Amino acid sequence: DEQYRAVVSGVPASTGAKCVARVARESGYAAIEGEVDGDPQERGSKGPLRLRVVTRIPDANTMDLQPTERFLQLEQPVPAALARNADAVQRAYREYQEKALGRTGLRKMYIGTLTLALFLATFVAMMLALALGNQLARPLFLLAQGTKEVTEGDYTPKREIKSRDELGFLTQSFNAMTRQLSEARAAVEKNRVALEHSKAYLESILANLTAGVFVFDRQFRLTTANPGAERIFRQPFETQLGVPLEHIGVLAEFGAMARKAFADQEAASSDGDRARGHWQQQFSVPITGETDPLTLLVRGARLVAGTGTGAEAGNPQTAGYVVVFDDISDVISAQRSVAWGEVARRLAHEIKNPLTPIQLSAERLQMKLSDKLSPTDADVLKRGATTIVNQVAAMKQMVDDFRDYARTPPAVLSSLQLNDLVSEVLTLYGVEEGKSALKVELSALPVIRGDATQLRQVIHNLLQNAQDAVADTPNPHVTLETRAVEYGDPDAEGRSRIAVRLTISDNGAGFPARILTRAFEPYVTTKAKGTGLGLAMVKKIVDEHGARIDIRNRMKTGDVIEGAQISILFLQLADDAATPESGARSSRAAAGQGTKATVQTRAA
Repeated sequence: DEQYRAVVSGVPASTGAKCVARVARESGYAAIEGEVDGDPQERGSKGPLRLRVVTRIPDANTMDLQPTERFLQLEQPVPAALARNADAVQRAYREYQEKALGRTGLRKMYIGTLTLALFLATFVAMMLALALGNQLARPLFLLAQGTKEVTEGDYTPKREIKSRDELGFLTQSFNAMTRQLSEARAAVEKNRVALEHSKAYLESILANLTAGVFVFDRQFRLTTANPGAERIFRQPFETQLGVPLEHIGVLAEFGAMARKAFADQEAASSDGDRARGHWQQQFSVPITGETDPLTLLVRGARLVAGTGTGAEAGNPQTAGYVVVFDDISDVISAQRSVAWGEVARRLAHEIKNPLTPIQLSAERLQMKLSDKLSPTDADVLKRGATTIVNQVAAMKQMVDDFRDYARTPPAVLSSLQLNDLVSEVLTLYGVEEGKSALKVELSALPVIRGDATQLRQVIHNLLQNAQDAVADTPNPHVTLETRAVEYGDPDAEGRSRIAVRLTISDNGAGFPARILTRAFEPYVTTKAKGTGLGLAMVKKIVDEHGARIDIRNRMKTGDVIEGAQISILFLQLADDAATPESGARSSRAAAGQGTKATVQTRAA
C-alpha cells in the first residue's frame, strides 16, 4: 500500500546518489528521512518522517558478463507522535551539540585567554619585580660601590638618591660620612706634612747646631744624639742608641752628673709646686786620651708626656729628659786670657814704677861707694849692683811683654797679599843665603784683609817657635805653606767660598798633652826662659782678624809624634778677591794648579 512500498528491480528513483553510493560501499542503507527542525534530510524534500531501508539483492545468475544490480528498498512513514518526539529529541540533541560545541570553544577561548593573561600577568609581575628590585637595590648597590671605593681610599662625594625614605636618608648619611672622612683625612695629611716639615726642620737644626743635644728616656737610655754631641765627645753614638748611659764609657760620668741634677730638680719641688722647668750646671767631664777634661755648660729639662695617674691629679708624667750642652773650654780659656790680661796690665803699672828707682839706686850706690871700699868689697858691690841692674832690665822686659799683651792695639785691616808678607819675613831668616832649614810652598792666593804689622809679628813668632822646636832635632826642617781652600756652602750666587790657609809645621818634639789644650793661654810654655805670651798674642791677633787658628801634633804611626803643626785660616778677603775671576783663580790655586815657589836650604 501507500504506507509500505518496496521496490525490487533496479535502483529506486527516489534513491539519491548518496544513498546508492552508501549501499554500494556498505551493502546497505537505513535512515529516517524527512524534515527535522526545518532542515531537509538526505533527499532534501519536505514531508513527514519516513523510514528508508535499502539493501543490495545478489544476482543468482553470476555468469552474465554484465550482471544487473538489484536493490531492495523499504519505506515506511514514521508515526506523527513518534516523529514529534524524535523531532524534539533531535532538536534537543542539536541544541546539546551546539552548546557542547560552544562550551568546548569557549573553554578553549577561556583557557587561551587565561593563559595569555597569566603570561602577561607573570611578565608584568616580573618586570614590576625587576623594576622595584632595581629601585630598591640601586641605593644598596651605590652604597656597596661607595663602600668599596672608600676602602680603596676614594673619599669623593657619591651620587645621592633623591628620596625621602630610609634608603635616601642612608645614602645622604653615607655621603656625609665620606665628606667627614675626606676632611679628616685631608686634615691628617696636612698635619702629617706639617709634622714631617717640622721634623725635618728640627733635624736640620739639630744637625747644624754647634751645641750638643742628648735625649734620654725615663730609664736614662740614650734615644737621640745630634752631630754636635758627637763632635764634642769625639765619638759617634749611632750604635749606642737605647743603651743606658752608665754602659757608655765616655758618658758614664756625664750620665751620673745628669741623674743627680734631675734628682736635685725633683727634690726642689715642694707643696705640689714644680721646680723651675730646667736646670743649668757646669760639668767637668774627662775624655779618654785627653789630659784636660771637657768643661761643659749643661742645661736639662724634663719631657712631659701628659696627665699623670698618681695621687695628685694633674701631676705631669715624665716621658724622658733632654740636655743641651756646650763645650766652654775655649770660653774658660778666653776668660783666663782676659783675667791674665788684666793681671798683666796691673803688673805693668805697679811693677814698672819702682824698677827705675831701684836701678838708679843700685848704680848710685856703686858710683858713691866704689872709691871708699877696699878692692874686694868694691868688687862685691860692683857685682851686686850689676846683678840688680840686669834683673831690673829683665823685669822691665817682662813688664813690657805684659804691657804689649794687655794692650794689643786693634787690627787695622787693609788689602794685603799674604805671600808678599811671608817673603818679607823670610828674609829675616836668611832663606836666600842658606842660613835656615825652611821649606816654603807659596801658592797663588787671593788678596786678604789684614794688618801687615800684626801679621808680620804672627809669622815671626810661629817661625821662631818652630825653629826653637827643631833646635835639638838631628835632621831639622820647618815647612811654611800658603794655599787657597774652599770652605762651607756656596754663596747666594752659587760661587764657592774661598779662604786662605797659612800652615807652619816642624819635625820637633811636638806639644805635650797637658800643653796642647791650653797652648793659647798666657804663661803656658815649654821653654825654660819663655814667658808663655807668644802664642797667646798670636791667638789675640788672629781673633782680631776674624780668622781661625788650629794647633795639633803631627802623628806618624799610632801615637808617635813627628812634630807640631799650626794652621791659620783667613776668611776675610778683599773686595776684588770676591769677583768670579779671582774666585776661579783661587779655586785653581786650591786645587794645586797655581804657581809655587819652593826654597829649601840646610843650616850650615
